[in-house]
Amino acid sequence: MGKLFLTRNYDIDSLVQRFKQKDKVALAKLITLIENHPETASEIFKHFHELTHESYIVGLTGSPGVGKSTLTGAISKKLLDEGKYVGVISIDPTSPFSGGAFLGDRVRMTNVSTHPNIFIRSLASRGYRGGISRAVLDITLLYEAFGMDIILIETVGVGQSEFDIYNLAYTTVVIMVPGYGDSIQMQKAGIIEIGDIYDVNKKDLGGEDIAADIDNMLDDSSTAQDGWRPPVVMTNSITGEGVEELIEHIYDHKEHLELSEIIKQRKKNRFVYKIRELLYHKIDTVLEDLISQEEINNISDKIMVDGKFKIYDDVHDLFSNVKFERKK
Repeated sequence: MGKLFLTRNYDIDSLVQRFKQKDKVALAKLITLIENHPETASEIFKHFHELTHESYIVGLTGSPGVGKSTLTGAISKKLLDEGKYVGVISIDPTSPFSGGAFLGDRVRMTNVSTHPNIFIRSLASRGYRGGISRAVLDITLLYEAFGMDIILIETVGVGQSEFDIYNLAYTTVVIMVPGYGDSIQMQKAGIIEIGDIYDVNKKDLGGEDIAADIDNMLDDSSTAQDGWRPPVVMTNSITGEGVEELIEHIYDHKEHLELSEIIKQRKKNRFVYKIRELLYHKIDTVLEDLISQEEINNISDKIMVDGKFKIYDDVHDLFSNVKFERKK
């Protein structure tokens, strides 16, 4: 079909050529295209089939206020000092009213943002479930094609709902702070199930008690079923104290996954997750074509008259009347 021109006259072929020459502006524009026009992903990635570079992906998750952005910046600085190429994806929540987002990593990571070996991308979650953004896997693929050694994904920080990162990262670091809560709260939040490493940040405020609680829970749980017993580390992301130890644990977990070949399953999980997400998107698109907003409003009006307990029957009837036709 020739060259594809889109919003702002982006020329994908030209951008890809510049991208392969390590042009960060081209990388940024390709990310924007994929984020705003998901349908362009296929057109973009067809240029990368010959590339085989693999990045190691680390997820940083935890409740709001635990210092994820500052810790991400501190980890990035240490990795850059080691000569690594680092890609950061930092996701912030989207306002349900304005649709905008305060992209806080630009504030928290100013000390590393100008380094030539790092690329930081801020994303708004745009209401996407699971504490991440729809375009995260796409951007990790772009980072891998660009040659990043390590990719850090910082999630929104929505507490009990951000488990999607477990399916996208090879190592998941769960971050907490002193005063997080007792062991019951930690179990309710599900943190014992998703963490490969546990970090108690802001150690200048204390935190030995929560670190001990996590250790005890890990001893009593079955988290070591794959041969890895998650370590607990304490850090101060502002001073950098404990960050080197945290990075060593990340490297240890990476080595464990590679030696045990569990890394293959984790890589597969990423694509299973993305395939399901793409299928859900396709189904949503089909349903939007088959069932109009007017029909949904009509059901709502009917329920208001017939009674709220009729909602299940009415939706079932609506769906039963939809004619699905497989395209040849």
